[in-house]
Amino acid sequence: MDRDPSVQRPPVEILAPEVSRRIAAGEVIERPASVVRELVDNSIDAGADAIDISWTGGGADLLRVHDNGCGLTRQDLELCWHSHATSKIRSLEDLDRSRTLGFRGEALSSIAAVSTLTITTARPEVESGFRMTVDQAVLKGIEPAPPVSGTTVEVRRLFANLPARRRFLSRPQAETTAIRNVLLDKAMPFPSVRFTYSSEQSPTVLPPRDRIGRVADVFGRVAPIQSLHEISGTGDGFSIHIVAAQPEIVRRNRRYIRVFVNNRSVWEYGLVQAVEYAYQDVQHGGLFPVAAVFVDIQPELVDFNIHPAKREVRIRSAAEVHHRLVEILRSFLKAYTVKTVRYDREFREESFYPAGPAGPTRSAGPTGPTASQPTSPQQYRQNAAERPPFAYQVRAIPPLTPDSPQTESAPPPFPEATGTLDLEHARHAADAADLHVEGTLFGTYIIAEWQDTAFLIDQHAAHERLLYNHLREHRTTQTLLVPEEFEVTPDQSDRLLAHVEEYREIGIHFHRQDADMWQLTAIPGEYPGDAESIIEMIIELEGLQERYDRSVLAELACKAAVKGGDVVDNLSALELTRRTLKLDPPRCPHGRPLWIELTRGHLDRLIGRR
Repeated sequence: MDRDPSVQRPPVEILAPEVSRRIAAGEVIERPASVVRELVDNSIDAGADAIDISWTGGGADLLRVHDNGCGLTRQDLELCWHSHATSKIRSLEDLDRSRTLGFRGEALSSIAAVSTLTITTARPEVESGFRMTVDQAVLKGIEPAPPVSGTTVEVRRLFANLPARRRFLSRPQAETTAIRNVLLDKAMPFPSVRFTYSSEQSPTVLPPRDRIGRVADVFGRVAPIQSLHEISGTGDGFSIHIVAAQPEIVRRNRRYIRVFVNNRSVWEYGLVQAVEYAYQDVQHGGLFPVAAVFVDIQPELVDFNIHPAKREVRIRSAAEVHHRLVEILRSFLKAYTVKTVRYDREFREESFYPAGPAGPTRSAGPTGPTASQPTSPQQYRQNAAERPPFAYQVRAIPPLTPDSPQTESAPPPFPEATGTLDLEHARHAADAADLHVEGTLFGTYIIAEWQDTAFLIDQHAAHERLLYNHLREHRTTQTLLVPEEFEVTPDQSDRLLAHVEEYREIGIHFHRQDADMWQLTAIPGEYPGDAESIIEMIIELEGLQERYDRSVLAELACKAAVKGGDVVDNLSALELTRRTLKLDPPRCPHGRPLWIELTRGHLDRLIGRR
């Protein structure tokens, strides 16, 4: 097709500074919450241990952030609002070693390009402070100010010079919610910093805490402090600290799996998956755990400079971090002894970051705690120690305890079916000659009786687990008539090389032909997928093959197991019961319990005989 000679292409030109500044600002500043994120980062980098934030109009009219950090000099003020002006780095080598939250020098420049920016600051060693105003990237002046230690940043009329962007902002209530969520994200990895925030109402205070206390403050009633455990571990060039809820605290989504890398909140799906994978043995499908994961990694092994808002991260040793995270959580969950099983009428969801007895405190002033909240994490733990042992429950909220008053939002009391789950007791029953099967309940649950104990066994889950174990222990390998070749990057090639033997153990055979070219020669006979799907799997998961192996075998076992409603004769039911009661842990591959126990004494109490 001939080009139309009448169509002229404009020549290439350098954008005017005011245009390029607004384009750059749009990448960093999406909404008022983005401004808060950048300003709080600067306050923390300045060494502040108290940060006060307030706003009006959802942050679009006014945002004010005050900190007690080191402050700025007049010379700093003159430069700080310009593009790529920073005190954090000086060279490319500094960029690789940076541990500060900010480093590119884009925050104040971007904010100044789309608002009226006022900075009032003073350093502790000087007798006078300074105030600077920049309106839509135009400096209005710098003047003396009272010597109040620290820095106050005010942002007014956000996006006033970008009416299209301003029209796309949500309602003030929605913008306020976004700001609060950003603040709580910032507060979790910095528990020693006091945060006070308000929006045309009494302030909310997050007082200084230890790590577990701060997580309890943020997670509120979803995971009270008595349900949280702090665990940690190390790896080559990194350390991991986790505040994890007991496995009975479950959610219907991933909102309460929070991941922080070098104190930055990031969405790193591989690490979120690691948390889910570790909990698979104790939580069945559709339920998600509650955990805050803090990964501290050497700066040269991580790159945040891939996203304008630093919400994404590239980790050089991602597979190793994933493996170690799973190991730490599994070790904790294995040591956690399940004492009882409770059932509630239904799951109940909480709002994201709800405030409650264990959440952020409301006060009339900046520091006064409410009467309903203990003043320290130590008091929380002391109260928890005086309570009965926390019970395992198949539900989303913790049970009410004697010193936890029932509120309007709490569910009404409901009779619970509770029984002891003792593996040694179950094994004795499995070997006993007087173990009897009395029939089935609802065509799904086998009823077995031994001495003064009744076992209710899920026939599908039990058979599924036994088949799953058999598939794992008796594998076949299918050699490909024509090997499949595939190419990977140098980094992927190195990581695959480190896990070749692990893959061989599950029946996947491949070898390296040259630098980045590999060849797949055999696949597991039980796998329903073809060679191409397995290649995609090993490239994507690298050393995480066990997760794929588990999910496939679990699916095969599930399809082959007896179903609820299938008729099982008493002889088969007795054999299934004996084999099931010896399983450890007593859960199906999807995490559901295989049985519960009910003692005669407990049934007598439920029916009123005692």
